[in-house]
Amino acid sequence: MWLQRTLITLVLLTMQTAHNGDAKPAEEECNSISSCSSCLSKSFCVWCVNKGKCTRQSCGSDNHIHPKNVADALMSGPKFCPRVVESEKQMTFASGKKATIVVKITQIHIYMAFTPWKCKIDVNGKETEVNALLVDDEVYCESVELINDTDSPFVIGYVQVLWEYINAFDGLQTFRLCSCDLDPNCGACNS
Repeated sequence: MWLQRTLITLVLLTMQTAHNGDAKPAEEECNSISSCSSCLSKSFCVWCVNKGKCTRQSCGSDNHIHPKNVADALMSGPKFCPRVVESEKQMTFASGKKATIVVKITQIHIYMAFTPWKCKIDVNGKETEVNALLVDDEVYCESVELINDTDSPFVIGYVQVLWEYINAFDGLQTFRLCSCDLDPNCGACNS
């Protein structure tokens, strides 16, 4: 009788495993997430701030942020995630001119301030990385020539902030890049 129950249990477990075969184990699912807020949307994942990674396991001595459902954690919920604060006023630049982009950020942990900073700038899918400098709660991207090489009078570009060269803050800063010959009324073209 015991053997029969054991075999039935094994068969049922095998069928359940085969049925759930497409589901990733929780650790793999956490490890595949690259942003703090996305990580914390999973109730079983934790964001390791220093490592800039999502995990199901402990972060060790690293600062860590727990999902919102962990009430007794010192930092829980996406409001503690290092992130870009989107500017209320649209930043606008003239195509073909050098520009310094300034990005406001929040939830800066002290050790981040002593690491190298970069800005990853994307205009029409063309990415450029430039060095950056953190001053207070703003990141100043090194001056770079921005070019709108489309037939459109303007395009929308994006800036991602990286600390320690590879760890990204959540969110992007958007900006408008005008071609002055196509849109002479653009504010950036009249300055």
